[in-house]
Amino acid sequence: MGIIDFHTHLADRWFAQPLMTEEDYIAGLDRAGVEIACVMTLMGFYEDCRAHNDLLAAAARRHPGRLIPFATVDPKVGPLALRELERRLADPVFGGVKLHPWCQAFACSMVQETMTGILKLAAQRDVPVLFHDGTPPYATTFQIAAVARSAPEARVILGHAGLADYGVAAAQLVRDVPNLYAGFCGPKVGDLLHLLAVAGADKVVWGSDYGATDWSILPERLDDVLCAGLGAAIQEQLLRSNAARLLHLEEAVVCQ
Repeated sequence: MGIIDFHTHLADRWFAQPLMTEEDYIAGLDRAGVEIACVMTLMGFYEDCRAHNDLLAAAARRHPGRLIPFATVDPKVGPLALRELERRLADPVFGGVKLHPWCQAFACSMVQETMTGILKLAAQRDVPVLFHDGTPPYATTFQIAAVARSAPEARVILGHAGLADYGVAAAQLVRDVPNLYAGFCGPKVGDLLHLLAVAGADKVVWGSDYGATDWSILPERLDDVLCAGLGAAIQEQLLRSNAARLLHLEEAVVCQ
């Protein structure tokens, strides 16, 4: 089974702190058996997101079929954010959108007009929008679910399935909101079992948050799935087929 990691970061630094090189990042994927990784910025949440989107696109082109970049924009800048997102999603190398209300310092309700535009554009391009969730005051799981409800045509991912405090809520919300999905990235085995029991296995994708730390986070986060006592079919859904469906990877194989 070729594993798809739905939540990683690729950046050379965290402010003044150097991070791994691109070569080390790829080596970590190889070491853990991850075939495809969705890659998101780190410093682009704080600096010029346009420049950081360009860096992700360049990395993806150096590793075709291996890296799927998710573009980010700053909704606080209004029409400029929509213009940048149009530019990026016109490039077929981009497979999704990542927004981080906590780091980018916005509540979705504060930028409702721009958020609606972002979701509608993502829906038109048929790409998912992954939000950081689980962190108040801007990124509670309830706030992200409200975004999904506001644009039923868009596919919205809870980037951390509630993290530590909102796991029960995340499971119920993913069950009840048709276009809301859970990214299992951070919670532990017990949270996963509850999530699957309530929301169902077809609405959950796996992610590691790899990139801000070294390669060892990959087997640690994989073990939360592989050691949960799930059957092989559900493991395959979480580690590959659900992500492939959201990213249209299986369709690409057929079209070739």
